[in-house]
Amino acid sequence: MKYYMVEGIILDAGKMDDAIMKEHMAYTQKAMDSGMIFLSGLKTDMSGGIFLMKAEKPEEIESYLAAEPFKRNGIQDYRWAEFDIHYIHPQPDQWFEK
Repeated sequence: MKYYMVEGIILDAGKMDDAIMKEHMAYTQKAMDSGMIFLSGLKTDMSGGIFLMKAEKPEEIESYLAAEPFKRNGIQDYRWAEFDIHYIHPQPDQWFEK
């Protein structure tokens, strides 16, 4: 399995509406339910999102992002990087506590 950090970069927030947002949320949830996405969040400056993904090969990431509703509607573009995991906190749920 390979691991990827993905950054979403908002191109045109004016194109966003409730229907596209719901489609985006359902698309993301489906990937989370399948285990493809570990976490997803909005950048605090509202300029896009960040998420961590896993896939067998990079083409799966490219395919996922190409079909992502924000991408398809010209709202957001993505850049991603594959990374190797060296260390993992033993209790990630505690690490993310506020």
